[in-house]
Amino acid sequence: MIPPIPLFLFTKYTTRDTLYVYMKKILITLLILCAPLISLAHVGYVVSLEEIDSHSGTDTSFLLNALSDPYNIILTLIVLAFFVLLYWIAHHNYFIEHYCHKIVTKLESYQEFIPWILRLSLGIALIGAGSAHSLISPLLPEMTGFALMQVVLGFMMLSGFMLTPVVLFTVILFLYALSQDVYLIGNIEFLFGSIALLVLGNDRPGLDDIFMIPNHAIESLKKYVPLFIRIGLGGAMIYLALFEKLFNPHISELVVTKFNLTSAIAVSPEMWVLSTGLIELLVGLFVFIGYHTRLTSAIAFVVVTTTFFYFKEDVYSHVTLFGMLSVLFITGGGAMSVDNREHTQTLR
Repeated sequence: MIPPIPLFLFTKYTTRDTLYVYMKKILITLLILCAPLISLAHVGYVVSLEEIDSHSGTDTSFLLNALSDPYNIILTLIVLAFFVLLYWIAHHNYFIEHYCHKIVTKLESYQEFIPWILRLSLGIALIGAGSAHSLISPLLPEMTGFALMQVVLGFMMLSGFMLTPVVLFTVILFLYALSQDVYLIGNIEFLFGSIALLVLGNDRPGLDDIFMIPNHAIESLKKYVPLFIRIGLGGAMIYLALFEKLFNPHISELVVTKFNLTSAIAVSPEMWVLSTGLIELLVGLFVFIGYHTRLTSAIAFVVVTTTFFYFKEDVYSHVTLFGMLSVLFITGGGAMSVDNREHTQTLR
């Protein structure tokens, strides 16, 4: 049975109270429909590396089996139709469009906080990894030799002390970690966030600013900061969608079974893996090319927050995602994005 169309979405509201009720209903509806996204977690954080190795391998028939059940196809079409409907409503409802425009205008005043957001997310990630005796990510555990170094780098980054050399050293550290395990491509937003911070060269608030220690921004590249973040975030999501779900589906099947996700929504494990893989791939592509960047970032932020609490993962393994998504929500797609291109064509 196809669920009834929520007619409240067509109503034009004029008061603050009714606006609150309206937005609350939309949020609840989206959360219900996005329930399958909960398995967009980094699989390597919730299953052991030994389990990943033993369950690796392609299995196209496993994924295609999800489409053999008409129930799965009908459910997919209903969800797609609902999101198309929401998209259409959002572009034809004056109240939503006007309110979103006001939000975007407000976000322009948050540009100055971007370097601070990057420093917070990267610094906390370094301190967390060092405290857990991991190197950058939980994927490289028992790296005790790097523990103190990461904690020191993290606190220096948070305090804004010797920021340029600290960020440069952090980039080198990530590249070394990547050489130890290519699985860290799934954390590549850490690298591109560091590069963005290096380009911005902004140490306020921080000790460098207080003691007048110079940090040199790369002015010619500042306009590409959103692009760097999009490459990092989008690239990581695309890689994880392909590696953990579509190319090695039984790895993600472990998560579905371990956390009994089929009890949340009664579809087969095959459907869980296929749908989350395709959704993560699509979201990653949207971020990568900068298509509806703010909306995509907001949805991804909600999903990452949900997985963080649901799977009880370490804070430091998610904090860079929170930071980078926040930056994209502020900046939008930026240079070389579909959003920017469409905006330019509209002005013409």
